[in-house]
Amino acid sequence: MAALLHCDELFLQFFDHWYDDKDRKRKGFKATRPDFLQTPSLIGLSQREASPLDDEGQNQVLHRIETMVEAARNDWPGYLDVSGELNLDWIDSFDRYYNKGKIAGVIKRSNPEDFSNDYVVLCCEFGAALGYVMLSMQSRLAWHLEWPYWESALLDPKTGTVIPVFHWAIKKMSNYGWDDGFAKKTEACIQLLDKHEGQ
Repeated sequence: MAALLHCDELFLQFFDHWYDDKDRKRKGFKATRPDFLQTPSLIGLSQREASPLDDEGQNQVLHRIETMVEAARNDWPGYLDVSGELNLDWIDSFDRYYNKGKIAGVIKRSNPEDFSNDYVVLCCEFGAALGYVMLSMQSRLAWHLEWPYWESALLDPKTGTVIPVFHWAIKKMSNYGWDDGFAKKTEACIQLLDKHEGQ
């Protein structure tokens, strides 16, 4: 089995060419972003206020994210042991299913020039699902809507914490983070935010 590539190499291979120069500049990182970013300028802002996109752009991005959540709901029960509402059990099942071998197979059959290749689709489904589950676990979180839509992240307006869940997904589907345990990582993230609830 071929060795899995690092998440940054996979980002550059499968995602980078879908950006224009303006999007790259706004992004601020050459490849994947850190798991958490502290952005004090976003403290106290609503979902609409926090986004650099206009109303039409925000609505388009929200629609794409919702489409990927629905895709996960429809696709995953076909090969994972999941049912009912999309929750942490779904995250755990996806995480355990995609071991190094299965991820390598996804990469091998994915054409980076095809926007609908399996690697991009699975990363986007997993990122959208992570976001959906975190929003259901901590009600004060909101989407920080960006373009391309996988640059969208969750925002805690109380602390200015930004959580780039789609980048978490790319890390999962790479040598960097395939075995990180994303259900527990999600729970730990929410627990960290919950500590600020009463502060």
